[in-house]
Amino acid sequence: MTKGRLEAFSDGVIAIIITITILLIDLPKGDDLSSLMAVLPLAVCYLISFIIVGTNWVNHHHLLQVANAVDGRTLWANLLYLFVLSFQPVTTGWVGRSDFAVLPVRIYVLVTLACSLSYVLLEKAIIRSSDSELLKTAVSESKKEQWTILMDVLALLLTFVPGAHYASCPLLVVALAPWIIPDLRMKRVFEAAQRKQEGEGV
Repeated sequence: MTKGRLEAFSDGVIAIIITITILLIDLPKGDDLSSLMAVLPLAVCYLISFIIVGTNWVNHHHLLQVANAVDGRTLWANLLYLFVLSFQPVTTGWVGRSDFAVLPVRIYVLVTLACSLSYVLLEKAIIRSSDSELLKTAVSESKKEQWTILMDVLALLLTFVPGAHYASCPLLVVALAPWIIPDLRMKRVFEAAQRKQEGEGV
């Protein structure tokens, strides 16, 4: 499979995830404020999930741009990443319709943590398949991955503290804050690879 085909497949899956998630929100059953408030918890959870999935999509795109090759390890790592991410609509609906009850929130955070870990595995698979010292150095110097996993774990621990689980979902957005701006490390590696190819073509 070529890199372009892998990216197109991943983009399609992520687009479907976002589409299914928004379809979970029912129209208000009336025209008063109480009807709107009834769907508000699910709408808030959808917003958090959209930020999570959208940020993952942006950085997944940048990560694939620096891949020189796609081998079997990368394909399976990418499938694992998409598999975990595809649970987002299920957990979003459960959290929103339960009004942020403890167990649904805990499962929601667990899925998000698993997604962060699977992204790290995908990074490692691409580094190995691309055999790029520039990419390896760029990732090893980063603290983004450690920050995100630490915040996800903290969000998970909060679900075991009575009343504190309401802070878990907003904390997941804080965990992704460093990733909202596209990863400049990947951009530098991609530009370096382009310059190398141009130099070899001369």
